[in-house]
Amino acid sequence: MAKQLHLGEDDATLALGQAWEHVLDVLSAKVTKPSFESWVKPIVPLSFEDGIAVLGSPSRFAKHWIEGKYLDEIRSLLEEQLGQGIRVVLRYTNDDQPSLLQEPLPPARKISPAKEEDSIFTPLNARYTFDTFVVGSSNRLAHATAQAISAVPGKTYNPFFLYGRAGLGKTHLMHAIGLSLQENYPHLKVAYVRGEDFTFQYITALRQHRISEFRRKYRSVDIWLVDDVQFLVGKEKTEEEFFHTYNSLYDSGKQVVLSSDRAPKDLELDARLLSRFECGMVADIAPPDFETRVAILQEKAARENMVLPDDVAMYVAKIIKNNIRQLEGALIKLHAYAALMKAPLNKELAQEILGSYFIEADKSLPLDPRLVQLAVSRKFEVSVDDLVGTRRSQEIVIARQVAMYLSRQLTNASLPSIGRAFGGKDHTTVLHSIQKIEKLIETDSKLSSTISEISSELTNGSES
Repeated sequence: MAKQLHLGEDDATLALGQAWEHVLDVLSAKVTKPSFESWVKPIVPLSFEDGIAVLGSPSRFAKHWIEGKYLDEIRSLLEEQLGQGIRVVLRYTNDDQPSLLQEPLPPARKISPAKEEDSIFTPLNARYTFDTFVVGSSNRLAHATAQAISAVPGKTYNPFFLYGRAGLGKTHLMHAIGLSLQENYPHLKVAYVRGEDFTFQYITALRQHRISEFRRKYRSVDIWLVDDVQFLVGKEKTEEEFFHTYNSLYDSGKQVVLSSDRAPKDLELDARLLSRFECGMVADIAPPDFETRVAILQEKAARENMVLPDDVAMYVAKIIKNNIRQLEGALIKLHAYAALMKAPLNKELAQEILGSYFIEADKSLPLDPRLVQLAVSRKFEVSVDDLVGTRRSQEIVIARQVAMYLSRQLTNASLPSIGRAFGGKDHTTVLHSIQKIEKLIETDSKLSSTISEISSELTNGSES
């Protein structure tokens, strides 16, 4: 059991070192031993000041692996031990970077609380720059608009509304805009927030009678980046507050950038908001074509100093078509397996490791959610009525989520259309189900195999 830390007058960096020992205790029980020894254990605490905990990793790959899988949990564990809200920054270091657990500590200093003005907004991810964004036919307009905004904010393209499926680069572009503006216009206050965070913060402000402070913080920013505005749907009070915040910033000439998983016209929001979303620049990001997918893999491999044979890149790009995060995740999975098993990274390894996780299909199939429901009901031995109903037993919930996932993968149905096919479910329920299955198939080989079998049955049946 991790030891409990009680903060007094001890140095902040010492407190971080002790808190990190607790994090290691917890993660050692959750992460597989090879991954823990290779990627987690070498991380060292470097500094803790003004609410920012800096950790160092001697491996670029381990740094990005941790950021993608465990950074939120690490932050939560450290906050629990340190007794305050913090930001966690993971930096790549040389192997000889000093660790606070081994080196003499600097003079004692009291822990400074996080800056209240900044704590309400989500920090920008330094990896999501324009330099690391691969441009193709599917995202050229969105990329060009984002760069134009970064050069001259609040002028030509205001607001900028960006939409597309999950995992196609919307968040990357928004962070790139923010990072570029911070560099080009350091005097401007850049604020990035997710739709669900805005909702939570507004509700908290109401409950704590701090709504004036909430409004002051939001309406004092110069650049407002709002990710996943679809989370405002169905929340009337939050939507109303968002509307007035938007008006205040827009009327002051401040730049507003918004993203969603669908076009403004498909959002069930107040007509006043939709008209404002559509009065500026609206651009979509579509799934990348084959050449762009290969380029994305090659760019990421080069950035991480990975050796990626061309035939492996083309194989991965062939089987993963609709999600850039899945592309990058597959590359990390291959690199980690090859490193841990000391195996060559070739096409045979890629087929062995990735073949059961991703659906390989070369044709656009004339399927609809109803056919998917029938196939899933047979495989999971549940009725279609159960799939479209409200029963919440575990086996039915998993079957329902698999059916929604495959409906998104194998049909052209939109999230709202899929929701209607499943008894009138909200689009956010559909999106949650898809994301849940995407995570499960990375670790549950049996479920992944079952999904592949259903997919093969549907695709082969459509072609016969």
